[in-house]
Amino acid sequence: MSRSAAPNPLDPKSILEQAFEMDDDFPGPAEDLLLSWLLSLGAEQPPAAAAAALLPRYTEKMAGKDDAQPIVKLHRLLEQVAISPPATARRGRLSGRTRRSS
Repeated sequence: MSRSAAPNPLDPKSILEQAFEMDDDFPGPAEDLLLSWLLSLGAEQPPAAAAAALLPRYTEKMAGKDDAQPIVKLHRLLEQVAISPPATARRGRLSGRTRRSS
């Protein structure tokens, strides 16, 4: 199944590649697999850029498929990631309020 010796930094654990190879046999859930893929990306790899670069590999395979298939749902979720804005880093406390003593 391995096509090259070096892992693809856009899919370091080949999570998406394996799912799309399964095609109609992919059982889902698409959300769980997408989360696993997102967590496998390195901190330096923006998810939107990775998704946008990977989508062309799988788009043609989705043509004519039933929208109810888990693999189609995975592809749609990947499309959403590709167009999502980058997350902004949060600094400090979640609330701007200062703690008051009672």
